[in-house]
Amino acid sequence: MTVKRNSLHIAEIIYCLAFLLYLIGSSLTHIENGTELSLWLMSFAVVLSAIVTLLPLVGIKWLRLAPQGIRAGFWAARLLQGASWLSFGCAMFLRLRRALVPFHMWIALTTLLWAAWLLIFIYSRHAFSTPPAKRRR
Repeated sequence: MTVKRNSLHIAEIIYCLAFLLYLIGSSLTHIENGTELSLWLMSFAVVLSAIVTLLPLVGIKWLRLAPQGIRAGFWAARLLQGASWLSFGCAMFLRLRRALVPFHMWIALTTLLWAAWLLIFIYSRHAFSTPPAKRRR
């Protein structure tokens, strides 16, 4: 009996690290009412996520993910990822206008959207891997 080793791709690792960086920034935002450090951390995490998503489209091969798992989960994750970027943009606009109560709401929504797309993305790629064809006896 052999055990299949599931390893994460470099892009998936970067997505997870970006999410952890975003969580640190959003926690600081809620604690300190959106200080500059927290805004920089969150912005860097969003830009890092966008770079990892968009660079394979222009030909960067080492970030390109092999098609595996369920494609519907992949596209649902991409839709939620886009929604998280839009909600982050709305939050930054509200922070610029100094509307702190809606800003905190949008940051919380962005955190939930980001967590949802990351979970769906990783789960749909690894939990539903296509099994190898059964051998004939």
